[in-house]
Amino acid sequence: MALDFSEILVVGVSSRALFNLEKENEIFEKENIEGFRKYQLEHENELLEKGTAFPLIQALLKLNDYVDPK
Repeated sequence: MALDFSEILVVGVSSRALFNLEKENEIFEKENIEGFRKYQLEHENELLEKGTAFPLIQALLKLNDYVDPK
Protein backbone atom coordinates (compact mmCIF):
# COMPACT_ATOMS: atom_id res chain seq x y z
CA MET A 1 0.00 0.00 0.00
CA ALA A 2 1.35 3.43 -0.97
CA LEU A 3 1.97 6.16 1.60
CA ASP A 4 -0.64 8.92 1.75
CA PHE A 5 1.05 12.34 1.74
CA SER A 6 -2.16 14.29 1.15
CA GLU A 7 -2.04 15.87 4.62
CA ILE A 8 1.74 16.10 4.99
CA LEU A 9 4.08 18.86 3.85
CA VAL A 10 7.00 17.33 1.97
CA VAL A 11 10.00 19.54 1.20
CA GLY A 12 13.04 18.47 -0.79
CA VAL A 13 16.32 20.33 -0.29
CA SER A 14 19.69 19.52 -1.81
CA SER A 15 22.64 18.95 0.50
CA ARG A 16 24.46 21.85 -1.19
CA ALA A 17 21.61 24.19 -0.18
CA LEU A 18 21.38 22.81 3.35
CA PHE A 19 25.14 22.99 3.91
CA ASN A 20 27.83 25.23 2.43
CA LEU A 21 29.64 22.75 0.18
CA GLU A 22 31.20 25.20 -2.26
CA LYS A 23 34.77 24.20 -1.37
CA GLU A 24 33.91 20.50 -1.66
CA ASN A 25 32.26 21.08 -5.03
CA GLU A 26 35.30 22.99 -6.28
CA ILE A 27 37.56 20.11 -5.22
CA PHE A 28 35.28 17.62 -6.98
CA GLU A 29 35.30 19.67 -10.18
CA LYS A 30 39.09 20.16 -10.18
CA GLU A 31 40.32 16.84 -8.77
CA ASN A 32 37.48 14.47 -9.72
CA ILE A 33 36.18 11.74 -7.44
CA GLU A 34 39.61 10.64 -6.20
CA GLY A 35 40.55 14.08 -4.90
CA PHE A 36 37.09 14.55 -3.45
CA ARG A 37 37.24 11.22 -1.59
CA LYS A 38 40.66 12.10 -0.19
CA TYR A 39 39.40 15.49 0.99
CA GLN A 40 36.30 13.93 2.57
CA LEU A 41 38.35 11.35 4.46
CA GLU A 42 40.73 14.03 5.73
CA HIS A 43 37.84 16.20 6.95
CA GLU A 44 35.23 13.62 8.00
CA ASN A 45 35.18 14.75 11.64
CA GLU A 46 34.61 18.43 10.85
CA LEU A 47 31.12 19.92 11.08
CA LEU A 48 29.68 21.34 7.88
CA GLU A 49 28.85 25.04 7.73
CA LYS A 50 25.20 25.99 7.39
CA GLY A 51 24.01 26.74 3.87
CA THR A 52 21.39 29.14 2.59
CA ALA A 53 18.48 26.74 3.12
CA PHE A 54 19.43 25.79 6.69
CA PRO A 55 17.33 28.53 8.40
CA LEU A 56 14.33 27.63 6.24
CA ILE A 57 14.51 23.97 7.25
CA GLN A 58 14.93 24.93 10.92
CA ALA A 59 11.81 27.10 10.70
CA LEU A 60 9.83 24.37 8.96
CA LEU A 61 10.83 21.83 11.61
CA LYS A 62 9.60 24.21 14.34
CA LEU A 63 6.12 23.93 12.82
CA ASN A 64 5.96 20.49 14.42
CA ASP A 65 5.74 22.25 17.81
CA TYR A 66 2.34 23.67 16.82
CA VAL A 67 0.74 20.46 15.55
CA ASP A 68 -1.60 18.46 17.77
CA PRO A 69 -0.56 14.80 17.84
CA LYS A 70 -3.22 12.43 16.53
